[in-house]
Amino acid sequence: MNKVGIKQFLRAVSFLCLLVLLTVAASYMLAPKDNTPEGGIINPNANGFFSEPENSIEIAVLGNSDAYSGFSPMELWNMYGYTSYVSAEGHQSVAQSYSQLKKIMSRHDLKLVIFETDELFIKSKLAETAAKIINASAGSAFSVFQYHDRWKTTGLRELFKKPCYTAHCATKGQWLSNDVKGYVGGEYMVKTDKKASIPLSAKAPLDMLVKACRENGIELLFLELPSQSSWNYEKHNAVKAYADKNGIPFLDLNIDRDRFGFDWSTDTRDRGNHLNSRGARKATLFIGEYLIRNYSLTDRRRDADYKQWHKDYEEYAKQVKI
Repeated sequence: MNKVGIKQFLRAVSFLCLLVLLTVAASYMLAPKDNTPEGGIINPNANGFFSEPENSIEIAVLGNSDAYSGFSPMELWNMYGYTSYVSAEGHQSVAQSYSQLKKIMSRHDLKLVIFETDELFIKSKLAETAAKIINASAGSAFSVFQYHDRWKTTGLRELFKKPCYTAHCATKGQWLSNDVKGYVGGEYMVKTDKKASIPLSAKAPLDMLVKACRENGIELLFLELPSQSSWNYEKHNAVKAYADKNGIPFLDLNIDRDRFGFDWSTDTRDRGNHLNSRGARKATLFIGEYLIRNYSLTDRRRDADYKQWHKDYEEYAKQVKI
């Protein structure tokens, strides 16, 4: 390479380094410094784990609206003393679940990840998935792409503040609903040997999520909560095949409904798509029995450092009608 070529190469490298530095700096300044709605964070409930004392959460629940409707951390706490958080979002993609996992791992020493599998069959664009994976892998270094509009509403002092997370979610990410709108249709789990296809846009980040759990000594459990409108036996077969291949336990509560007294006439809030508080309680207590038999988790109910969890359960109990 001649001198002109070397100079052009060095200029290109310098430009790229400067671009990365500016991106990282902008990401730090524009990233929310609090996990409150006023702080500008996207989906405060899903990110409430930032406000929990460091290393106090043992179980992370990832998934879409099925997860935040159908899993109750407070019921799990009250009955078993396990600390869990539902970091789920509506229409959450697997790439977003991977991103949430990385965030939770930065704050808590997880023992178990429960992955709600309904989102595996939500189609998304490969380019969008790749961007989310890159952002998750880089941590918050490139959060400017997610929060680029915050410059319009953020003051100069806010840009340089250190993060301080204050939002407290008493339900630990669960979205409560006492509505009862039952499902009155026929049986949707009709046994078949057919198998659905997991889209590549879901499988690639799922592989990364599994790898991240194993590299960090975190056990992984696949879970499917009852959902008449979005689940069937072909999807069950697809998830079971992946789970068996990778040595991952899989609980499909659509098949096990009779084992925990689930009733479609009383336990759904929207005619079979999502569970209500009653359905979530039944499902969570059944899951808790599985956890106590198969995992070494810690009962924190007599631990003085966790007295806030008892207060949170009291707040939760005021809101639910079971």
